[in-house]
Amino acid sequence: MDDCFKGFLDDSFDPTFNSINLPWLPWVGSRYYESDTKTIILGESVYVYGAGDETTRQRILHRESLRQRQMTHGILGKIKSRYLRNFERAVFLKTRPSGLERAHLWSHVIFHNLVLELLPSRKNRPTMRDYTAGWEAFLELAEVVQPQRCIVYGLESPKIEALQELLASRKMAIQKKRLPAVGRSRPVKLSIQINGRPLDLLFIRHPSAFFPWKKWGAFIREAGFNPLAVETHKIVERATTEPLPEPFTG
Repeated sequence: MDDCFKGFLDDSFDPTFNSINLPWLPWVGSRYYESDTKTIILGESVYVYGAGDETTRQRILHRESLRQRQMTHGILGKIKSRYLRNFERAVFLKTRPSGLERAHLWSHVIFHNLVLELLPSRKNRPTMRDYTAGWEAFLELAEVVQPQRCIVYGLESPKIEALQELLASRKMAIQKKRLPAVGRSRPVKLSIQINGRPLDLLFIRHPSAFFPWKKWGAFIREAGFNPLAVETHKIVERATTEPLPEPFTG
């Protein structure tokens, strides 16, 4: 493991991840394995950002790039990424979660993106084939890390339909429940079993935009999907003389 991730990332699953069609290695928090509520936070996709030149593309395509962003944007909070900040606000129900709270959250969960292809720009949308391939890899990933719950960013019908069709093709049972509206969005809950282990998936509005985090935070708690079993006021600060590690630049 690179020193920049020490204390925050669990790379013990990497040998198995190498056998799955994963262009980017998922972020696995260092305390995920000990969590009472093992949760995957499932983003959607990555597009070419910044200058958009070949150097940028190759940096994004680096297998560790998702982990680099999660460390730099998530735990260190060096970039104002709305999809991270809004979700953190929803989890802690506060405008400015502390660095300790950010580290506590992302150390206890897995973060992964569903779509396995790099999109040309933010204007491009994943295809049905993209979603299906992503769900195929997700099911393999879930067999390995054995989550109990998954919070899925985005309520697009093709995304949900792709999973339903894939499960039907494999004769896997699925229960679907459309939940009460949050603002103008209707979250969806799907319940499945993977090798006899139950897995609940909660589809929410993507937190990158038009995301009323107070409403979604209250809803996530009411639905029993708070990724942290320990409430904010129970997080105990541990004295340390070591600063947070610097982001990976290799």
